[in-house]
Amino acid sequence: MTPNVVQAEPTVDRRQRQVVPVAKRKIGLFGIFGIQNLGNECTLQAIYYNSSERMGGDAEFFAISFKAEDTAKRHQLRSVPVTLQDFEHVRSGALAKLGRILFRRIPGEVRDWITAVKSLRGTDMVFMTGTGMLTDYSTSALGFPYHVFLWTVAAKLAGCKVCFVSVGVGPLYERLSRFFIRRALTLADFRSFRDEFSKNRIARSCFDSSRDHVYPDLAWSLPPSMFPRRTPRTGRMRIGLGMMDHYDIHLANSTQHEQEYRVYLGKTAEFVQWLVSRNYEVRILQGDARHDGRGRADLKALLESRGMRYDQAGVHDEGASTVDELLTQIAQVDLVVSPRFHNLLLGLMMDIPAISISYDPKSDSLLKGVGLGKYHQKMSELDVEKLKTQLLDLEAELESVKPAIRKKAADYRRQLDEQYGALLALL
Repeated sequence: MTPNVVQAEPTVDRRQRQVVPVAKRKIGLFGIFGIQNLGNECTLQAIYYNSSERMGGDAEFFAISFKAEDTAKRHQLRSVPVTLQDFEHVRSGALAKLGRILFRRIPGEVRDWITAVKSLRGTDMVFMTGTGMLTDYSTSALGFPYHVFLWTVAAKLAGCKVCFVSVGVGPLYERLSRFFIRRALTLADFRSFRDEFSKNRIARSCFDSSRDHVYPDLAWSLPPSMFPRRTPRTGRMRIGLGMMDHYDIHLANSTQHEQEYRVYLGKTAEFVQWLVSRNYEVRILQGDARHDGRGRADLKALLESRGMRYDQAGVHDEGASTVDELLTQIAQVDLVVSPRFHNLLLGLMMDIPAISISYDPKSDSLLKGVGLGKYHQKMSELDVEKLKTQLLDLEAELESVKPAIRKKAADYRRQLDEQYGALLALL
C-alpha cells in the first residue's frame, strides 16, 4: 500500500504575485529514548521513518529524550532532554534529603516546566510513543508517569496536539502514578494501544479506554530495508537466547530479587547445557545494552564454572549496542527464546518463530497475536523440562507456522499505515 504524502500548499501574496511557502510542520517524538534499551530505539526509528516519509520535506522532527545526547548521535535527530535534573545522589541523610528537595528538586521542577513549554512552542503535534512509559514497575510515580504528565500538560499549554500512539501499558502500583497517567490520557487528542491487553489493563487501572483505538506495536512498521538478509542454515539448529535481569521494585526487595534472579540464572544455564548437548548452536541476544550485560556475564561465568567454554561449545555472545547490531544477530538464528519483547518481535518480522520467557503478559499477547500463544512461560515459574518440550515442538512445526506469521506481519504493517494516515490528517 503506497502511503499518501501530506504536503502543505503554498499561499499566494496577490499584491506581489509571489508564492509564499507555508512554514514546515513541527512534530515532537516523546519516549524513553537514550537509555540504551534497543526496543525503545527501534520504536523511535519506526515512527520517525514513517512520519517523515509521509510528510516529505514538509515537516521538522525532534526527539524528547531521557538522554538527549545519545538520541541525537544515534538517530541524527535534534533532541531535547525530558528533564535537566540529575537524580543520582551520594548522601542520603534526612537533612541532606530535605536540602535537596528545597534547593534542588523544587527549583529544578520549575525549570523543567518552563523549559518544556518553551521547547514545545511552535510545535504542531507531539507523538507519545510506546517505550514502556505507562507504568511505574521499575520506578515511582515521580519517574515515567510524572514526566508523561509534565510533557503532555506542557504541550497543551504550548498549543500543540498530543497523540498517544500504539502505547503498551504496564503495572501501575501507585495512586499518584494512576493520577498522572489518567490526566495525561484525558488531555490527548488521539489515543491508541498496541493490543487489547493494554487497552483493557488501563481500563481496569485508571482510565476509560472504551472509545480508543488498537493498533500494533510501532516496531512492526520498521522499513524492510533495515532488516539484513537471513543467514542460511547449513546444518545445526540455531537458537537465539535472550538474557535479562528483571527487577520489579514494587514486588521484591533486593534480597528477594537476588534469590529469584539466581534461580532464573541457574535454570537458564541448565537449558543452555541441554542445547549444547544436543548439538544446537546458541547465540546470546541482548535487548538492553545497559541492563542485560549482567545477565550475560553471569550466565557465562556460571557455565564456565560447570566446565563449559563458549568458544568450544558453539555459544556466541558479542553483545549489541545498536538496533542494527541486534538485527544482524537475530538474522543468524532459526528460533528465538527470550524475555525481551522486542527480541521476540524483531525475530517474528524476519519469519523467526519464538518462545517467550515472560516477566509481563505483554509478551504472551504478542505471541498469541501471531498464532504462537502456547509457546510461553512465566519467568518466575520457569520449568526447564517444559521449555525443552516447547522448543522441540516448535522446531517440529517451524516451517508450518511461518506463513501465518508473515500474513500477520503484513496485516500489522497495513494497520499501522492506516494509523499514520489518521495521525497526519490531524495536522
